[in-house]
Amino acid sequence: MMKKDIQLLEKVQNRSTKMIPSLRHMSYEDRLKAMELSSLIYRILQGDATETFKYLYGFYHVNSSVLLPLNQPSGGVTTRGHCLKLQKRGCRTSLRANILGYRIVNFWDALPEHVVTAVSLL
Repeated sequence: MMKKDIQLLEKVQNRSTKMIPSLRHMSYEDRLKAMELSSLIYRILQGDATETFKYLYGFYHVNSSVLLPLNQPSGGVTTRGHCLKLQKRGCRTSLRANILGYRIVNFWDALPEHVVTAVSLL
């Protein structure tokens, strides 16, 4: 999804939350909290992380090492972060950069170990 598309969708959500009279005077972030909603960016990242978890833990019957190759540290020992860090791969086009296996790497690698090694999605 392109930034301009995200901004347009976020604008719609911003305008629609202003239609509630009691919340009209609040900032956009406060209106989202009051309505127990999350921003579009957050929902996209949450969905990407959920799909990455499903791929890595075999919820789908595909070879996930092609889409989401794990980083193999030199010496075989992970000293920082969790043991399921993804390999950072370069890409030449912005089209490829928007594929799940490329766009999720930094976010997934920054997650704490207890989140990445959870036994379920709940």
